[in-house]
Amino acid sequence: MRYTPVMDTRITRSLRWLVDLGRTFEDRAPDELRIRVRRKIMHPMRVLAHVRHILTEERPDPDLALAAEIAAILHDTGRFAQLVDRRTADDGTEYDHGAEGARILAGSDVLDGLDGHWRSVVIEAVRLHNRAALPEGMNPDARMVTEMVRDADKLDAVRNSVGGLLHKELTGRAIKYGITVHPDEVSPDVVRRTRERRLIPYASMRWSNDFVLFLCAWVHDLHFAYAYNRLIDTGHFEQLLALLPDRGVFPELKAQLRGDLRRLAERT
Repeated sequence: MRYTPVMDTRITRSLRWLVDLGRTFEDRAPDELRIRVRRKIMHPMRVLAHVRHILTEERPDPDLALAAEIAAILHDTGRFAQLVDRRTADDGTEYDHGAEGARILAGSDVLDGLDGHWRSVVIEAVRLHNRAALPEGMNPDARMVTEMVRDADKLDAVRNSVGGLLHKELTGRAIKYGITVHPDEVSPDVVRRTRERRLIPYASMRWSNDFVLFLCAWVHDLHFAYAYNRLIDTGHFEQLLALLPDRGVFPELKAQLRGDLRRLAERT
């Protein structure tokens, strides 16, 4: 059955719940954090829009589509307490916003409109959406929903990062990872991993060029044709590549990444 976007009452309930939760934290956040909390309320709306585009192309079962939309809305449930109570957006051993979001949802009634299987799928997608890699042996429905949310989340993160970098401003992730702006510096491990078509761990990043390559390497962790084509059609991927110098190792890396994105888009 072909997917057609509808405003199911369970979607509107999830949207209201998420906005109410975010506003509760916004109201008690210090002035300097309120804009960040407000942005985290809006971010899931853009992730939802991307997930709906993926669903339109993939045409899954309506129950899976509904779970994907609700997971997109609720994926950052754990972010608000992280920002306001812990004053950080950095996941670590003591607090992981995906795991915390799953815990909050498991104790909430917001998912009561879903049966047990699909409720578990949503909670699992929220729990794992921010992991470096997904575990083997996942339930197929949970894996597909999680992959949709991960692709959509990355697309919005690229949009946000490009906007900041184009204005020579480090925001969000770049600040979180302690990045230093430099026109030419790049870490050897980042170069090696880029050449090997591997994802770049946070610990390897030091320079602004590392961060750009970190974002570009996400082409190897996308799953759906829409995500590849969106990076091409918006020009965001080319904007990222243009931020890298045209000297040293960079022309080689840019050519490789550009070719990888084109090949992956055609393959899907």
